[in-house]
Amino acid sequence: MTDKKPFYITTTLPYVNAEPHIGFALEILQADVIARYERSKLGEENVFFSTGSDEHGQKIFEAAEKAGQDTKDYVDLYAGKFGELKEALDLSYDNFVRTTDNHHVKAAQEMWNRCKAS
Repeated sequence: MTDKKPFYITTTLPYVNAEPHIGFALEILQADVIARYERSKLGEENVFFSTGSDEHGQKIFEAAEKAGQDTKDYVDLYAGKFGELKEALDLSYDNFVRTTDNHHVKAAQEMWNRCKAS
């Protein structure tokens, strides 16, 4: 066990209503540089870098509708394009979460249930 404090970094989760754009590429590249720097200081096991896609929202629904596609098929397509950035930009993130993933939905529900209970 190490005495080094763990380091966690994430990015915003972009809406997947269109192709990835240069603004998000800049953000994820900056986060990647920070994650790599922290790994060089703390070791791989002490750094966790997460990113993903936000797949809920009116703009996504409207974009899917305009494209004549089912919303789920539409977000699957564009989340895949955001996921492809890992190889294209040689990113080192540890986790790519989709807000439609079952584990994310369950975690969000748990958070809201705890808020409601308190």
